[in-house]
Amino acid sequence: MKAKKLTCDYSNLASFILRVALAVPFLFAAIDTTLQPEAWIGFMPLFLQNLFPKALLLGGFSLYEAALSVWLLSGWKTKEAAALAAATLLAITITNITALEIVFRDIGLLLAAVALGVLHHEKNGKK
Repeated sequence: MKAKKLTCDYSNLASFILRVALAVPFLFAAIDTTLQPEAWIGFMPLFLQNLFPKALLLGGFSLYEAALSVWLLSGWKTKEAAALAAATLLAITITNITALEIVFRDIGLLLAAVALGVLHHEKNGKK
């Protein structure tokens, strides 16, 4: 008698973990930027600081980050949300490369976003 092979698809759990792992830092940054704008303005590129009032720039980016967090947590169009998160993290890393001792963590988050996108590309490809 052959033993049954037990298989389990953990891709939904992996997706949830990756989505939360990405959403939490974006949401934290959105909230903390609102509470302590002086601590965050230095991470905004100077050309943007010269184009927009600092309060508008930080407030707009905080809203964007909060919306991206909600989108990631919703599980709707996850591949697209992951791509936007990856692009955002890449831009943050590139524009703050001189502060690599601080933004190096964003590289890990960037790779998590890429992994989430790959996971959902694979899931969509199987349907």
